[in-house]
Amino acid sequence: MPFDKAAIVALCLATVGAGGHASTASASDASIKRAIKTYEHRILAAEGHVLSAIGQYKKTGQPAGVEAALSKSIAVFHSLKAKIAAQSAIAPKVKQGKRKLIKGLQAVIGAYQNLKTAFAIKATNAAAAKEQAEKAVAAVRKGQEELREGLQLLK
Repeated sequence: MPFDKAAIVALCLATVGAGGHASTASASDASIKRAIKTYEHRILAAEGHVLSAIGQYKKTGQPAGVEAALSKSIAVFHSLKAKIAAQSAIAPKVKQGKRKLIKGLQAVIGAYQNLKTAFAIKATNAAAAKEQAEKAVAAVRKGQEELREGLQLLK
């Protein structure tokens, strides 16, 4: 099972942190960027726990730690998604960027859920676990693209 590809999932929101600050930012896109900025530390901490748990899993074969770390990351992403959704977006470009960010975060959340399932079922059904892991990788790629596009629209 390609659990090493889980690192792709763990790095996906690094894209969000690369948004930067435009000097001509409107109030609505600035508030969205601020919301993202306030979550950077939480995301990095949660992702660090996921990577550590995957390392432990490789040593022990016990998925509980990975499942717990993924659950915590999912909660952080859900919270960020809600925070972004609560921000105003008046300009059409900002509205579209906000939609893409939300869609990208939802894809990442789905990927983490698929990855969590993969770890949970690997011992009993390796083929199904591999399928879930592949779905996770595909969802991350889709989410990364949405996040990149959303951030570009906020510049």
